[in-house]
Amino acid sequence: MNLNKWLSGAAAGLLLIGLAGAQEEKKTRVGTCQDAKKQQEYFCDMKNAATDSMVALGTACRNAKINVKEACEGVVLPDPQYKSCAMEQKC
Repeated sequence: MNLNKWLSGAAAGLLLIGLAGAQEEKKTRVGTCQDAKKQQEYFCDMKNAATDSMVALGTACRNAKINVKEACEGVVLPDPQYKSCAMEQKC
């Protein structure tokens, strides 16, 4: 009887760990809040633009801000759809 209770408890514990792991996997690409903040500090600092074209374009800064919202606040925003008038031949 005690073995059955132990096995049931162990199974429930593994299920909870599995569910927590599945939720972490859904968290997407952003990593930890601290990582996202470091990325934002770098990519939004225009002093880095001279040596990094991603900073100069500004796209990386926008993406870093989105990552901070997700990693630190749990707000998941959809990726923007990039469009170019040249790609659509409407320039």
